[in-house]
Amino acid sequence: MVIKFIAKILVITFIVTSFNIAFAQEKAQSDGVIDKNNQMMSVFVERLRSGNVEEARKIAKDMAAFSSKYKDDNTTEYKNFYSNIEKELYLLKNKDNKKKVVWVEEPIADGYYFLAVLDFQDKHYKDAINNIQKCISWNPVHSGYYCERGFIFMNSGIDADIIKAQVAYESALEYANNEEDFASALRGLAFVLAGRGEFEDSAAAMILSKEYDSSRPDADEHLLYLKRLIPSFDFNIDSTKAKKILADSKFQTTYSPEHAKILMKLASELKDKDRAIIFLSRAQMLEPNNAEIRKKLKELQGK
Repeated sequence: MVIKFIAKILVITFIVTSFNIAFAQEKAQSDGVIDKNNQMMSVFVERLRSGNVEEARKIAKDMAAFSSKYKDDNTTEYKNFYSNIEKELYLLKNKDNKKKVVWVEEPIADGYYFLAVLDFQDKHYKDAINNIQKCISWNPVHSGYYCERGFIFMNSGIDADIIKAQVAYESALEYANNEEDFASALRGLAFVLAGRGEFEDSAAAMILSKEYDSSRPDADEHLLYLKRLIPSFDFNIDSTKAKKILADSKFQTTYSPEHAKILMKLASELKDKDRAIIFLSRAQMLEPNNAEIRKKLKELQGK
């Protein structure tokens, strides 16, 4: 069965997200709170690696428990973003929202994320699904959380839901603003499409993922598996052909344009020229053919 093959080659990972210093400095929280949050996440990973799962779960629960301090009402909603980039994306996506959005300091979303990971490991799949959804409700614009949601839905035994897994990976593509996240979402989508018997689309998604991140061995393993299933497919196609195959099936193949727009906005608000250049360089990576970005970047660089 395709699903069983996919379950064998997918590996769950524990990642504490790190950011470019220039991006991290856009965080609204105080340095003291950031340090405390980072310490909690680091201790969680340390306990997990040492095999002390009970202590790791306690730390994750403590992180998630901060959520009891905040309750949405008719005028205010509380969110747990990583950066101003994510906050601006959320505001842009919800521009008709009349509520005031308050960015809370504690690592609530990561707490629920870690609980979902632990629940999945313990095969408590319904709890894992519930906790990853709570995680996403606190930070609805973080690509990695949607990848984890897709993974859980793909591999939750009798609670597995391949349609919901596909929706999660498509959301991960929408919110991805870097190579690693976009490639991860494409790989997840490739596994889902193989599970649905859409093998050519699956191959195209995996081939395109290698253009963004060629370091993952599971990509080549999956392509070898597909070659045995569809020997008539040309696996030597380039990313342009892979994009066309996916686009014809209505799948996203490039970064959402909102990401570059937000980076340009934040760059224009920065007084530090060097940091503004970093933001615009990132925007140019996301949209290399954007003439406005090139112009602003040249102006700052004095070219």
